[in-house]
Amino acid sequence: MGILIALFKGTAVATAIVFALALLKALVIGFGVLFAIVKFAIVLIFVVLLVSIAVAMLREWSSKSGIKDA
Repeated sequence: MGILIALFKGTAVATAIVFALALLKALVIGFGVLFAIVKFAIVLIFVVLLVSIAVAMLREWSSKSGIKDA
């Protein structure tokens, strides 16, 4: 009987360790997805900023060269 109790205690510890590892893996994946979304947003904002600067430069250039905007 003592062997069965020891076996069940060992199984409970192993189950707790496996559960903790699975939870840790889920947290790592969750934070990875969150950081990927943040990185994508930063790149998107940077691209929008560059495009807006380019449009402003083209408008200034076209107004100086005598070409009128529609």
